[in-house]
Amino acid sequence: MKLLPDSIRTRTILVLLIGLTMSHLASTVVYSTGHDDPPAPVDGPAAVDRLATLAGLIDRTAADSRARVAQALSRPGLHLSWTEAVAPDKEDAVADAVAGRADKARWIRLRDALAPSFGPLDEGRLSLRTVRPAPPAGTDGALHLLHGIPPETHLAGSIGLADGSRIAFHMAGPVQTPTWTQRSLISTLVMLAGTLVIAVWATGWITAPLAAFARAAERLGTDVAAAPLAEDGPREVRAAARAFNQMQRRIRSFVDDRLQFVAAVSHDLRTPITRLRLRTEQLPIDPGQQDKMLRDLDEMEQMVASSMAFARDEAADEPAQAFDLAALLGTLCDDLADAGQDVSFAWSGRLVYRGRPLAMKRLFANLLENAVRYGRRAEVSAGRSPSGLVVRIVDAGPGIPEDQLERVFRPFYRIEGSRNRRTGGLGLGLATVRGVARGHGGDVTLTNRPEGGLCATVTLPVAGDDGKGRAS
Repeated sequence: MKLLPDSIRTRTILVLLIGLTMSHLASTVVYSTGHDDPPAPVDGPAAVDRLATLAGLIDRTAADSRARVAQALSRPGLHLSWTEAVAPDKEDAVADAVAGRADKARWIRLRDALAPSFGPLDEGRLSLRTVRPAPPAGTDGALHLLHGIPPETHLAGSIGLADGSRIAFHMAGPVQTPTWTQRSLISTLVMLAGTLVIAVWATGWITAPLAAFARAAERLGTDVAAAPLAEDGPREVRAAARAFNQMQRRIRSFVDDRLQFVAAVSHDLRTPITRLRLRTEQLPIDPGQQDKMLRDLDEMEQMVASSMAFARDEAADEPAQAFDLAALLGTLCDDLADAGQDVSFAWSGRLVYRGRPLAMKRLFANLLENAVRYGRRAEVSAGRSPSGLVVRIVDAGPGIPEDQLERVFRPFYRIEGSRNRRTGGLGLGLATVRGVARGHGGDVTLTNRPEGGLCATVTLPVAGDDGKGRAS
């Protein structure tokens, strides 16, 4: 079972996300463990001294200004307020007494700090209780407790002044935020989502040249004269594209040289064959032997002509254009029917295809002629498939041995039962047929039908980026 994704793009995105997540987790752990010093307690010496100093200032202020001064002296972590003499609330007194008994040490520390300014204080003049604050904004209370943050970090109480009024205070300890909060989790997810979007775009941009190379290689496999690859992009991509185009030019030059060589040799052989024919006709030999020699020369001349035609077809540079493939098939079938052949074509619509019409005409003419010559009749059908067009030509002949269904596409290959070139040809027809089909990005296959006869299937794909063929 493969665990890694199959595409480079997906693997790159996965590596980026994993690396970013691990980096974020590591930095979070380092940050959360890097603050080993515990926070100063809410009733620490500094906090208590600050409360004593500010409360003393309020006590020394005139009664009509104490409320305003208390509000002005309030600051983050310490809220002060002043109230005139009131009867203490019974519930507060009970709460204060319980808190005083439960947290006597804090009450004593606070009393001793206030003594220089307020003199001796008893539980009636100094009340103190702990307050459970709400979790900080943007945090989860469960996460707050999970991280071991004390829930009671605030102190509240009041100091009784000599005139019966009281200074109420609320002391807040330093806020400890847990490492993971709702806000931090959401921000992490948003960061990963944003990174994913950027990574998808960036990897698509980076891997686009690979897709272009794949398409160019596929085009080259079917047509050595395909358009060259664009030499743009980063330096490495330009160098690779330049090397690919140079390889394509060399392959095209190699193929052209071989085709020109075959055409030249075939052309040059026609002259000596003609001389041999003239000399044979003038030889004083038995007419039967002379006729055999002339037939051999006819075969040689036919081979030369076929070789030249094969080279000419392979080297042809016919431009692609849109044409009605159904009309072309119908015309070929009508021509054979007018010549007395048993041919039928089952298609009534249009099959607009972009390709080389003359090459397509040679392809289907060859298959139809083979069908009526060796299979006595030809039944042609055409249709569309998800990938393009499919044309089938069925005959009623003896078929071809299974082990030779692919060999017949080789140049100069003829099946065993057709050694006579006058009836079996030179074996170049099907080679040309497959060459034309593959030059359009398609293919030709032969299969024997269970009920008898041979079926030739031509597949022509819908045009891709190379623009070689299109069906509509």
